Amino acid sequence: MSESSPSSPRLQRVSTRKESLVRKYRNYRTKQMIMASEPKKLIVLISNGCHDRTQSVNQSKAMEWFKTRNVPFVTVDGMDTSQREKRNELFEISGVRGNYPQFFFEHRDGSLSFFNFDRLEGLNETSGLPADVLAQHPEFETWDKIFGNVVESFE
Repeated sequence: MSESSPSSPRLQRVSTRKESLVRKYRNYRTKQMIMASEPKKLIVLISNGCHDRTQSVNQSKAMEWFKTRNVPFVTVDGMDTSQREKRNELFEISGVRGNYPQFFFEHRDGSLSFFNFDRLEGLNETSGLPADVLAQHPEFETWDKIFGNVVESFE
């Protein structure tokens, strides 16, 4: 039997591995979509003492986008010594220290999920696409899908 035969052990392993990866990805996306549709709070980690021009501009853009779209959020100032413990907790979750802004969703169960400015900027771009394009591509993330269920509190 040749190596490329449909029933060869090598092809069966590849097929099984591919199926496993596809299943894991679908489970991951399903979890993401469920988390996106549940109520959540938005935490924005910034630094009022940020001297990096790009980071400072990105902070300003993000804050303006949230305010313009009436997305409620809580700000944690990484420079504020009274918020150091919360800042360090958020840095641990993101795995990124000293890079601002950073964004976190706090879910009802207390878990936190992280996303960065690049993803936020991508949401801003996809949200500007025509409705028919968005309808043809339900996998595209938009502001409404991601921030539509952001709440000020869970009460």
